[in-house]
Amino acid sequence: MPGVPVTKGEARMSWIFCLLLALMLIPGALTLVFYLLWYYDRRAFPSPTPADRDAPLRPLPALLAVAREAVSLTVLVLSYPLRLVQDASPQRSRQQGQKPIILVHGYGGNSTNFLWLQWWLRRRGWANVYSVSYTPPHINARKLAQQVADHVDRILALTGAEKADLVCHSMGGPLVRYALKNLGLAGKVDRVITLGSPHRGSRISALFAPRGAAAQMRYDSPFVKELEEGGVCPGGARYQVIYSTMDNFILPASSALLDGAERTVHVPYLGHCALLYSRRVARAVAEGLQDETMR
Repeated sequence: MPGVPVTKGEARMSWIFCLLLALMLIPGALTLVFYLLWYYDRRAFPSPTPADRDAPLRPLPALLAVAREAVSLTVLVLSYPLRLVQDASPQRSRQQGQKPIILVHGYGGNSTNFLWLQWWLRRRGWANVYSVSYTPPHINARKLAQQVADHVDRILALTGAEKADLVCHSMGGPLVRYALKNLGLAGKVDRVITLGSPHRGSRISALFAPRGAAAQMRYDSPFVKELEEGGVCPGGARYQVIYSTMDNFILPASSALLDGAERTVHVPYLGHCALLYSRRVARAVAEGLQDETMR
């Protein structure tokens, strides 16, 4: 009402409400922008995957996928500060000698990106599941890969296991491949499962400042080509790929594929962030971790 003064408590609540509203609306707007770029890229630079040829996208499921991606990005943004708890919490071996599963996030993310998948895997019997962080994202990818290698060495020592299985989202895939090729991880990793990883880079990286890891993740960048020298699946690990043709961060979608992968799984109608919260993806990861026939 006019003339009624606003208390400090009411002003604070209004500020908090506006902040929460922005945190929900901004991810949705960004999702729409990235899908417009995704649509343009598919039309201007067609690079169809086998999944594109087998099952063209249908409008209604595609629209629902866009909405799901917006929700997933919002969850990632809201959960981001939980890293302060996740990274500081004591890490211990829940079952000594059991091969650990190490979850490696993508560009700009942190260990909380895998909170749901980490919980899901533990509920299904994997005791030693660890999610790690590397920072800051804008530095050279080689330095970030060294952080990942250090995490793997530390967790192997903690669990007493000889090898680890790695599940990598987005840029985590190329970083792990670099560490296996150049940083002494060869022989220490059994499986590498990548979720929407830009193995050949992504054109979306051109939107970021041309420095550090963002520049190195550009499509067919010198860093990416260096990774392909001598084989795209280094380090003696067994590689599996999980990808979606509706991944709005990996342009083109074919960049998520690896010619040397022993298993490739397409999960339709999932965006880049939605891969982290999908039961289809979780089941595909679990099947890959259980598969002992690929030795």
